[in-house]
Amino acid sequence: MEDIRVFIVDDHQLFIDGLKAILNRTKGMVVLGTALSGRECLEKIRNIEVDVLITDISMPNMKGEELVEHLIRIFPSMRILTLSMHDDYDNIDKMLKAGVLGYILKNTGARELREAVETVARGENFFTSIVSDSIAKGYVRENKKNDLPNIPTESEIFLTRREKGILKLVFIGLSSQEIADELSLSYHTITQHRKNINAKLGTSNKVEIERIVESTGLLK
Repeated sequence: MEDIRVFIVDDHQLFIDGLKAILNRTKGMVVLGTALSGRECLEKIRNIEVDVLITDISMPNMKGEELVEHLIRIFPSMRILTLSMHDDYDNIDKMLKAGVLGYILKNTGARELREAVETVARGENFFTSIVSDSIAKGYVRENKKNDLPNIPTESEIFLTRREKGILKLVFIGLSSQEIADELSLSYHTITQHRKNINAKLGTSNKVEIERIVESTGLLK
């Protein structure tokens, strides 16, 4: 199996050096390049084949979401992970809309960092628990603000392919651990996905999930 090739963008060299040390010591990962700004990243990355790009949000000249939008246009299949100190819904939401697959915080540990990189490299979403909570609260806030009906229509629900797959298994009665075993994912990853699914559907238990699925035909 080939190494996961990583590129890091952050405006603090000391932080970059720390990330490089962690990832280069990890079996199956290698840091191919770094940049201190979005512009430098765009210049360097054209000639490098990258699996996962890690980027901050708050950087000079070009913000993280702008960089992500540029990268997605140039490399539509690029897998991007946000690593930021911002844990508020607005920042998280704009990065997700820009196209990132994962979002973790700068106070995360080395183990969770590695898991995030591995998960995003597979094309799956990864969020730390604080980020997932912010996403859930943000969806609730937006639903209340927009006065959405109790049962959303199928067009109002956006679930990723992975979330739909997990929802199907929840619907047939599998527990989080059983789903993790079935999909060869960690229990942590499944619980975070389930939090996001509940937030998007406006549900809190299996009965409510069944009501939404049956009324919208979401899994047909």
